[in-house]
Amino acid sequence: MSWRERLTLAVLPALLAGGCARPLGEAFLPKSLHGWDRVGAVRHYTPENLYDYINGAAPFICSFGFRSLAQATYRREADQVVLDIYDMGSADNAFALFRNQSSVEAAPLDVGAEGAGSEARVEFWQGCFYVAASCAAPEAHDRVAALARALARGLPPTGAWPAYLGLLPTEGRLPRTESYAPADFLGHECLKRAVSARYKLGGREAMAFACRYDGAAEAAAALARLEAHYRQKQAPRPLALGDGGFVADDPTQGQLAAFRRGALLGGMTRYGDDPAAKALLADLDRRLAPR
Repeated sequence: MSWRERLTLAVLPALLAGGCARPLGEAFLPKSLHGWDRVGAVRHYTPENLYDYINGAAPFICSFGFRSLAQATYRREADQVVLDIYDMGSADNAFALFRNQSSVEAAPLDVGAEGAGSEARVEFWQGCFYVAASCAAPEAHDRVAALARALARGLPPTGAWPAYLGLLPTEGRLPRTESYAPADFLGHECLKRAVSARYKLGGREAMAFACRYDGAAEAAAALARLEAHYRQKQAPRPLALGDGGFVADDPTQGQLAAFRRGALLGGMTRYGDDPAAKALLADLDRRLAPR
């Protein structure tokens, strides 16, 4: 058994038991890690003081279920890296934050459950953690990526990918475009807990999405609010899917199609009223149907 495994078995139960003020991620930031030495103590952040570290972005991070952040600086010869371990409470939340924080254009990396990297940053998620390793020296990227992999090997494993991804069609889905928004999806307050992905439809791209609500009445109210928003400028056209829906023109999203299926609300941006778009929406409707 490695030292990381022994550390996890010794420290993790106590942290999970509650009553401990230290972030869960601190257990994985030892004084030495993969040949790198920690500089100073581990820094701690909670929802109450996260703004001290990332002022304007703190409310956004907290909206994904953020619990705590453990941060430490490591040095190896002339290289210095800052490791951030965000405890998001669940793998669903960690995946969601990773996909919202990392760029689709960033190169995918084999680290954690899923990773991505640029010249100055390596990010990944694993289990309930979202991790970022930042270094100001682009030439140190490979060494920072190796450090991130060493850290990932010590973290608890990922049991499964988020179940809410199963709401989305797989045919034509563009890789690594899945995302999750807890609230204000597409800038609409009524669209919440939204999972989305981009799709290739012939020579164009579109985005399909699904929002989850606590009941059919709440979903129906959300759809009605969304339709009322578009009705202010032009009457939407009816859409015969699920329990009813509409198609409306959006100045930034192209045509937007939306419909309700029980406690779920599905839709699509850049809807073209063509066979490929109709097939994608029909597939989405099937996936939202009760089973």
